[in-house]
Amino acid sequence: MPHLEGQRVEYRDDQNKKCQGEIKQVSGNGPAATYVIKNEQTQRDDRVREMQIEQDL
Repeated sequence: MPHLEGQRVEYRDDQNKKCQGEIKQVSGNGPAATYVIKNEQTQRDDRVREMQIEQDL
């Protein structure tokens, strides 16, 4: 499912922890898409793949 800039999502970071954040940038499309998501807890940008996004919030 494609996600858009500005959407809030729940995702798993590189340590497989559940996180929430807002999509700041989208690169590519489909299963190969990557996203830069601003983590709401740490305020850091995480780079994640499509398969790491669990759900829209």
